[in-house]
Amino acid sequence: MKVLIFSDTHGNNDRMMDIASKNPDAGLILHLGDNVRDAMKLNEDTLVKVLWVKGNTDHIKEKEDLILDVEGYKIFLTHGHLYGVKSGLQNLYYKSKEEGADIALFGHSHIAVNEEIGGIVFLNPGSIGDKRSQKYYSYGVLELKDGVMDTRIVYVK
Repeated sequence: MKVLIFSDTHGNNDRMMDIASKNPDAGLILHLGDNVRDAMKLNEDTLVKVLWVKGNTDHIKEKEDLILDVEGYKIFLTHGHLYGVKSGLQNLYYKSKEEGADIALFGHSHIAVNEEIGGIVFLNPGSIGDKRSQKYYSYGVLELKDGVMDTRIVYVK
């Protein structure tokens, strides 16, 4: 299964919508907060299932953390502000370990990350809507097939 991962769209969702439309083979789309209304809009406009968690700028009643089981992998979704990800991944690591996660997906910093720490893959897709200090906008791709996991960051001008 191919999973598209977005975060921090901040109302600038044209790129996200375009990327989703150009990836008809995606089986799931995840949004990691800071304008979950963009994810809700995408959910209305696509046939692909879209799930989300709220970020620190989302002032609506939505979940802040979510655990998914996808293709035999346990995936922990969070925006990241609750775990201080701008100061490091230690708190997120312990929470992910506690949840038994194979993969931790987070946003908040607007800086793309794709690394393994202590047997857990940490992926921050960066931002597709507000790149701030990054040179390019970015999003994440997670592919799970035949017991093999592939994660990557895709950069967009």
